[in-house]
Amino acid sequence: MINPTKVDVQIKEFSKQQLIDISKDIHKQGVAVFYNQKLNETEYTDVMKKFGECETPNLFMNPKEYPEIFLVTGKKVDGKKIGMFGDTELGWHSNGNSRHLIDKILIALYCVKEDINTTLSVCNTQQPFYDMSKDEQEYYRNITIRLKFKNNTIYDLEEGDPELEFMSKNKGSIRKLVGQHPHTGLEYFYFPYHFIIKAWEGKKQIDHEKLIERLMPKIFKSQYQYHHIFKEGDLLLMDQFTSLHRRTPVMDNNRLLWRVAADFKNVYR
Repeated sequence: MINPTKVDVQIKEFSKQQLIDISKDIHKQGVAVFYNQKLNETEYTDVMKKFGECETPNLFMNPKEYPEIFLVTGKKVDGKKIGMFGDTELGWHSNGNSRHLIDKILIALYCVKEDINTTLSVCNTQQPFYDMSKDEQEYYRNITIRLKFKNNTIYDLEEGDPELEFMSKNKGSIRKLVGQHPHTGLEYFYFPYHFIIKAWEGKKQIDHEKLIERLMPKIFKSQYQYHHIFKEGDLLLMDQFTSLHRRTPVMDNNRLLWRVAADFKNVYR
């Protein structure tokens, strides 16, 4: 298993140097874990703005007073969803993978209401690359993939669902299978495989399904994974370039996480 940094100190009290240090750990491990945090909405968004600029799409799952926060919950009000990724299982994915530009690579999940029957798993996608032979590394460096959101892959959504409308707006992207991290220079696999619809080796199109079959056992080894059951006050910070994550089904629809997407512009300024 990967060994993420685990902290039982209030992140809102971190100095600039501590934020830099934890950011480097997040890039390396893919995830960092903070326990027993005591954050209201303002404190939470203030902390995330210390890392960088936050995403504010102003959608149905974003409270008007705190547009940086995405509600992750299955709870409904007057029969309508108030949040995203409510109750079903979520397959392996990273956030924003069907966009052309991915700049908000820091994903934060803060637990407000727990469900002890639900597990979040994180898989590091940097270490598998460096554990390969030089020949394998060179082969995968030469591969380009096309990604596009597909319903009923990581998550099942019905027609007319506001989440489906939000997800389907992304037109897709083309990117290298092996990326170079903008803050470390290290390489990693960009492998949200559910959304890979085409692949090329150089300029020659190859079978993307066979590529996925070949890579899955190399990346999703237990030694590259971390598993977390959220308790109230837990905060997970994940790098969307060096990790993928998934979730088992949610048993309690009152479970509530606050999700924020940010970049690292301020922490490295």
